Amino acid sequence: MRGLVLSALVLAFAGAAPGIAYAQKGLSTGPNLDGIDNANRIAENTRRKLEIIRKEGIDALQKQDFAGAEKAFTKLAAQNPTTSDAQYLLGFSKLGQQNWAGARQDLEIAIAKEPDRPDPKGRLGVAYVKLNEFDLAKKQRDELTALSSRCNGCPDAPRIAENLALLDRALARPAPAAVPAN
Repeated sequence: MRGLVLSALVLAFAGAAPGIAYAQKGLSTGPNLDGIDNANRIAENTRRKLEIIRKEGIDALQKQDFAGAEKAFTKLAAQNPTTSDAQYLLGFSKLGQQNWAGARQDLEIAIAKEPDRPDPKGRLGVAYVKLNEFDLAKKQRDELTALSSRCNGCPDAPRIAENLALLDRALARPAPAAVPAN
């Protein structure tokens, strides 16, 4: 009898063994590390491509090729709208082309994404001055002043001071004479 029970147990185990041997990886034997590696590799390739586009735009800005920079940053913002500085850099490149209205739009988006970043605030204030929207420019100056008082010697203090000076210079210039309509 003992032999019969032992034989039945051996047969039962032998029947279950092929199911264990052929189990799909990741479902019953642990995490699918190959899938995790593939996902990480895809994410890294995406980051690398975005960084190449960003570098192209930065290089164009350094050469003062504002149209080329705009093209690169437009592509960057389209491929990854969550990139924090793409809108700021796009607005900055439009400022270089004296596209004040376009710069205004992109810089407002940049400020919405990063409300405590001083650079978009200063540049947006300049765009407002160029668009003769002095009240909005003064509002940006007030926001920079408030940012400066909250900062109190933080690492952003020099950038805040630079943007305040930039905006003050823009506000101090006389407004250009209006061109009469034909």
